[in-house]
Amino acid sequence: MENPIPKMAFTFIETKPEEQIYEICIALKDVCGAVARTTKVLSDANVDIRTSTLFKAAGSNEVGYWTSFVDVSRATKSIKEIESALCGLEVVREVKIVKPEPLAYDVIHFPVMHGDSPAIIMPIELFGSLFEEIEKILTPSGFAAVFYNAGKKSGAFIADFIAKKYGLKDKQLLSALVQSTKAIGWGQIENLKIDLDRPLCKVRIRRCFEAMVKSAEERGCHWTRGFIAGFLSRVTSKPMEAVELKNSDNNDGTREFEVKPAT
Repeated sequence: MENPIPKMAFTFIETKPEEQIYEICIALKDVCGAVARTTKVLSDANVDIRTSTLFKAAGSNEVGYWTSFVDVSRATKSIKEIESALCGLEVVREVKIVKPEPLAYDVIHFPVMHGDSPAIIMPIELFGSLFEEIEKILTPSGFAAVFYNAGKKSGAFIADFIAKKYGLKDKQLLSALVQSTKAIGWGQIENLKIDLDRPLCKVRIRRCFEAMVKSAEERGCHWTRGFIAGFLSRVTSKPMEAVELKNSDNNDGTREFEVKPAT
């Protein structure tokens, strides 16, 4: 499997002291060339586009938002002049420019959305601290049982949601599992194949998020194996269980699980 290209969430960028970072949000008409015309305004003013994102406005098929972090430290025009030039474009509906301080966080957009659902973005280290605090309350066996069962319910919920919303089942639903876990950063599932008539398989996950947190070597990835079991229970229409087989020995967060019908 090819190594994936890391994706930066559009929430924050690291800056240098000499940079002058602004966040620019432009409401654009949904017409060909709209983004090209706006970027030309910035390019002509010697504005450095550090990173950007483009998405449709909620509830509208005619307007989209193009938002960028830009560095204007070497710009040949002032912020007001740049704003005026952007507002003068026929494809532009509205322009909002903010200087995010004290840090270069996205201060314009809220809430964060995953498809039609509100979402949150959490660094892996935060999950690590959460797990550690729960471990202090539960015994090792209690921790394993709680997180495994929570994972199973989560996996079944996501499978049901995808199946109902997009009309997927069987192998297509299985492919959606591989796509979704990679897209949201939970891990990269490799070579997942299962015979729906005789559901027994091994699942290998690279950079499993649960394996990347502190103490995962000793604790095991109980939530992840539960999630896999819950999801595959819906794919196969049979109660499934998952057992963690092998821990990574090269610190890349790789985990392997065996999934089979529950006895």
